[in-house]
Amino acid sequence: MAGTPNDLDWSKLMEEALTVPGDLGRTYRRFHSYSVANQMLFHMQGMHEPVASYSRWKALGRQVVRGSKAKEVIVPVKVNVNVPSEETPEQEPVAKKRERVARLVGFKVVKAVFGLSDTEGPEIPEAPIPGWDLQTALGKLGITEVPFQHTNGNIQGHSNGMEFAVSPVAKNRTKTVFHEVGHIVLGHTAEDQIQEYQMHRGLLEFQAESTAYLVMNELGVMDDETASISRGYIAHWLHGENPPDTAIRQVFSAAERILAAGRVEPEVSE
Repeated sequence: MAGTPNDLDWSKLMEEALTVPGDLGRTYRRFHSYSVANQMLFHMQGMHEPVASYSRWKALGRQVVRGSKAKEVIVPVKVNVNVPSEETPEQEPVAKKRERVARLVGFKVVKAVFGLSDTEGPEIPEAPIPGWDLQTALGKLGITEVPFQHTNGNIQGHSNGMEFAVSPVAKNRTKTVFHEVGHIVLGHTAEDQIQEYQMHRGLLEFQAESTAYLVMNELGVMDDETASISRGYIAHWLHGENPPDTAIRQVFSAAERILAAGRVEPEVSE
């Protein structure tokens, strides 16, 4: 196993997570964010999975399966109109006396998107972590992973009660698992905590992501790119504020519980 809570200085790791610059990159912007109306339309068509256009799936390394039928999506209708330039005729060339701009005139429904199940591409298998097992941890913690059901591909995962789900196209499944499990172990997903989450979402997102940050470092599965994204996520939700010591101690406790729950003894061959 990569370590125990005593092998790494968690205080230094926390300071690193809070102070070293991070970069979210395009992790939460890889897919188009469809309107509520479109999400309802997707659900009416039986889609409860990430949705994207043909070109977006191709850019993400997935190919639409031959014979798959495009699903309906509401798109804006725009027309170009001439708008006089503010420049004087003496300052402006004749060819540029008017510029063309797009004006929204309405919406229409077209068949132009595909669900994840309409595509195929290489699957990334989960690498085993020596001395630690996710299913063992989930069993001891009483947590269950359920199918992901959301059309927004930018959502990496979600959790509710003692259940969590991870998007099949999550940027980093391992980090997302620990983030959502962190929410549950920290008590954020309890029914009586809904209002607390809405009022202090920034602090609670910091706690869940910091829990994932510590656990991944402890297990030796944190790479530089993921660490940068994680720090960027923490900075985004804290908005320059310093988390209280109580919140940090709760993170340490949650990380210890997750690590302890998943520890397995190595098999000894006779």
